[in-house]
Amino acid sequence: MKRKLFLILSLFLIFSLYAFAESFPQKAKSINDFVPKGWKILKDENGSNFIAKGDLNKDNLEDVAIIIEKNDKKNIKKNDGFGPEELNLNPRILLVLFKEKDGTYTLAAKNDKGFIKSAGDEETTALLDTLSNISIKNNVLKITFNYFMSAGSWSTSTEVYIFRFQNNVFELIGYESNSYMRNTGEEEGVSINFSTNKMKTTTGGNMFEENENHPKVKWKNVEFEKKYILDEMTENTLEEILGRAY
Repeated sequence: MKRKLFLILSLFLIFSLYAFAESFPQKAKSINDFVPKGWKILKDENGSNFIAKGDLNKDNLEDVAIIIEKNDKKNIKKNDGFGPEELNLNPRILLVLFKEKDGTYTLAAKNDKGFIKSAGDEETTALLDTLSNISIKNNVLKITFNYFMSAGSWSTSTEVYIFRFQNNVFELIGYESNSYMRNTGEEEGVSINFSTNKMKTTTGGNMFEENENHPKVKWKNVEFEKKYILDEMTENTLEEILGRAY
């Protein structure tokens, strides 16, 4: 009897995992074929699709990176705190597609682990949508986030993650962060090169007062125990990276 109950429970858990997971084709004729039912290609505030095009695997073909968002009204929640009246909590997924010579596309990478955050944040309701831009240039993929709160903090920052296709995966090769205080103009920055294992920190800058602008640059050698892969990135990966770097 116990064995039967265990089997039923196991099957239920397996079914649940598949029920909530989205299925993507490994190969398809068009970009839209990779967008599951109930999802949409995300648009920015100007109405343009979050689509980046460029050669990522050095075969002289135009590859594509897109961000899709679930289109479910159930994920639009009323906000009782600071910020907008409603919070869009629909999840987002990043897809990287390699273009083939016959015009089709293959799925090269996928991140559905929360690295691309939802537009709204239930814990920090005053935080505006952090996703800023995705781009492909010189065979690398860049993903840019902006952090700006409409209430509760003067700090604002821009973070850029740089990925390159190597060792058959998209490895994180660079990270850059620039932040400043909107009330005082104080600036600081961090830049990490994962290929050379070097980190640069800049402190003491001021974007408002020329007389107070005395930036100091420090370099440091850092060692990381593992490679950071696009498919495995989460919203907590940066905390792990900086924890090891400092």
